[in-house]
Amino acid sequence: MGIVQVQLPDDLRSVIDRQVAEGRAASEAEYVAEALRLYAGHLEAEDEIADMAERADAEMALGHYVTISSLEDSEAFHQRAMDRLRASLANDASAG
Repeated sequence: MGIVQVQLPDDLRSVIDRQVAEGRAASEAEYVAEALRLYAGHLEAEDEIADMAERADAEMALGHYVTISSLEDSEAFHQRAMDRLRASLANDASAG
């Protein structure tokens, strides 16, 4: 395990001290390590969302989209999506 020394503002230091005192983390190092893991996960999720948006834009540019103009259209679209989801989950369950 590597050692990183960082000087933190007093307000952040207080947060860490309080969380350790309340037993939410065993130590300062554990708290900071978990915070960094969560932040890294957040950044990865942001990247994934940006990738999804880019793929969606590309699909729309190719004309791959559905126009929903009524409640019936919305309900039918929702039903088809749920059917695909259920089929995918069933396939995953049978494969695993």
